[in-house]
Amino acid sequence: MAYEIQFARVTNSGKLSDRFLTCKHITADDLAKFPMGQVFSLIEIISPWFPTAQVGQTIINNFSKYYYEGGSTSDLVNLENSLKKVNEDLAQITQNGETDWIGNLNGILAVIAGNNFHLSPTGKVEGYIFRDGKINHLTYGLQDSGEPHPLKTFSNVVSGELKSHDKILLTTKELFNHLSLESVRQIISINNPSMAAQQISKLLRKNKIRNVNIIIINLLTKEEVSNEQAFGEMENVYYLDKTTEGVMGKINDIWKSFLVPFGKIIKHKSKDFGKKTSNLTKNIVKEPITNQEPVGKQDDAYQEFLDPDKRDDSLLKDEEIKYSPELYVHYYDQKKNKQNSFFDQVKNVLFKIWLKLKQFFTWIIDIYHDKARRKYLYIALAVILILIIGLVVGLKNKKSPIGNLDAQKILDEASAAEKDGKNAVVAGDKEKAKAQFIIAIDKAKSIKSNSLVARDADQVIISTYQELDKLTSTTRFNTLTSIANIADAKSIFVVSGIGFIITDKDIYEVNTLGGTPSKVATIPKNKNYLIGTRQEKIIYLYTSDQNIYSFNTSTKKIEQVKITDDNKWETANSIASYVGTFYLLDGVLGQIYKHSSSADEFQKGEEYINTTNINLKSARSIAIDGSIYVLKENGQAVKLLKSKVQDFSLQNIPTPNDKIAEPIKIFTDADTPSVYVLDGAQKRIVEFDKDGYFVRQYAFLENIKYSDFFVSVKARKIWLIGENNLYEISI
Repeated sequence: MAYEIQFARVTNSGKLSDRFLTCKHITADDLAKFPMGQVFSLIEIISPWFPTAQVGQTIINNFSKYYYEGGSTSDLVNLENSLKKVNEDLAQITQNGETDWIGNLNGILAVIAGNNFHLSPTGKVEGYIFRDGKINHLTYGLQDSGEPHPLKTFSNVVSGELKSHDKILLTTKELFNHLSLESVRQIISINNPSMAAQQISKLLRKNKIRNVNIIIINLLTKEEVSNEQAFGEMENVYYLDKTTEGVMGKINDIWKSFLVPFGKIIKHKSKDFGKKTSNLTKNIVKEPITNQEPVGKQDDAYQEFLDPDKRDDSLLKDEEIKYSPELYVHYYDQKKNKQNSFFDQVKNVLFKIWLKLKQFFTWIIDIYHDKARRKYLYIALAVILILIIGLVVGLKNKKSPIGNLDAQKILDEASAAEKDGKNAVVAGDKEKAKAQFIIAIDKAKSIKSNSLVARDADQVIISTYQELDKLTSTTRFNTLTSIANIADAKSIFVVSGIGFIITDKDIYEVNTLGGTPSKVATIPKNKNYLIGTRQEKIIYLYTSDQNIYSFNTSTKKIEQVKITDDNKWETANSIASYVGTFYLLDGVLGQIYKHSSSADEFQKGEEYINTTNINLKSARSIAIDGSIYVLKENGQAVKLLKSKVQDFSLQNIPTPNDKIAEPIKIFTDADTPSVYVLDGAQKRIVEFDKDGYFVRQYAFLENIKYSDFFVSVKARKIWLIGENNLYEISI
């Protein structure tokens, strides 16, 4: 039997100040993928909008993308694979330093294919199915009370078969702080999704509730749909931050807020003009949607949507999800008369628009030919023209660069500040000198867009940086030459003068003296590379499926690293190796796991620190030279020896940038006498001695995002990855 879905959403058109909140409906762009069904997503992240909005959109976009890319004939298998990939994406986001969403994410990812329904909830969300007057709570008992972890975000799956006239509600918990479940059930049960969403949204708007999102779904057979009002004519999105819905509603808003008041002014001068304005208003206002035919009698036989789940576990396995039996994909039969009906509706809408436009211009022409009223038409046109000119001029002024006179004045101020800084150096006041140099640089940068002074501004910037760098022990690289360019480059390791660039899936070899990179190995299929470490000529690769692989730089072979008794490696966002021992940093849990080796395998991981006394949550990177150095989110570092915290901190960084603003990576080893830290925000690598005292810093081009680096003290080189390019600098 062929089925059709009716649905409606209640959401917001704009942003909320305290959270990211949205719900989406997505179908496949490829007609061949239509039998895979439709995707519904509801995501809430209770955290300021940016950058959590990017996390929310990533979940929504990637889930539908992965699902429709699935190659299985089972929609359930495709769903489970897509959930696994979304969790891996979230783990990668966490490793990149974005952790504010953890513990604050509430969401539902769902798929309907034919009459098969699959749902994966996380956090505080609610899912219900209303069938034959009864309520089935789909998400009951699925809230994970354990420690949140990215790889286990969407780890529960609910699956089952829908019946005709089943009504589904997906929403955030906030809804039931304002409406009772029974009230919501009654509204949804007696209305189609569009009418139900409209009523609920009106109730919420009346109480100024914005932090709620709702998806309402109804399943009907195609025969039943043909007897109902065409769904295309119904609104399926209702906004809590707007008073009206739909195109005609928006036109009505514009009419009431602007054109009607203008018409009242004209009415005092022309009774006939006012009469026509009133008639036009009545014609434009949308007629109310008539009620649909009552839903037919439902099946008397009641069957619960879900059987009780007797499983003890509620989390996705690392390799696959096996919560529900395989289901067949139902293919939709397209009916010619349905298509014809749709095209007829489009033609009718276009014809009505044409009639309204014709009526409007006829009215304008009538006014023009009436000499008594023509002057009011001229007045209206003049007002509109003035508004347009004012808007254009305002936008132009807003976007225009600084004028030549103002730019020259700012340039003079920048030069004066540079001179004051030099005088302060002579007087021995280094802090005042640095402050003046920063003022000079900022002023010069602000006028670089003005062609008249751009060259002089660049000269001020270069000369001022030279003076400032003397005071801050900075080596500045104003130009960088790329050694190699590799798409999606993530990590760089150098062994005996040969660079190895790691991407998600491949390993490339490049001669650091120059030459074309060549792919020398491919990471096992579906095992995306995340992080790595090097020990002599072996590079160890930690992958998205929580495995470690060794890459021999001499033989170019990749082998899986064994762990005793088939244990699993822990989740990690940084890894280091030292004398045959692995140390895995899990910045989410704030723990380091130590894996000793024996023979040809590694032992089960041991917790290296007491998390009660040592806080490493949100830590970014780890390095080891016998002692372990952990780079924290705040830009500081912790030094550990035999699980004990040592007296150590990163200190004496020169002002004005005396803090590590965006810690990316920490680097050292037994052969390196210094500790190096990559600061992504300040575009620099800062060097410290092994006691944590500042030594010097290396500054790079400001318009590039840098992600990884490798240091060789013997070669006196630093290799740096920035936006897929490999750069080399001398130290």
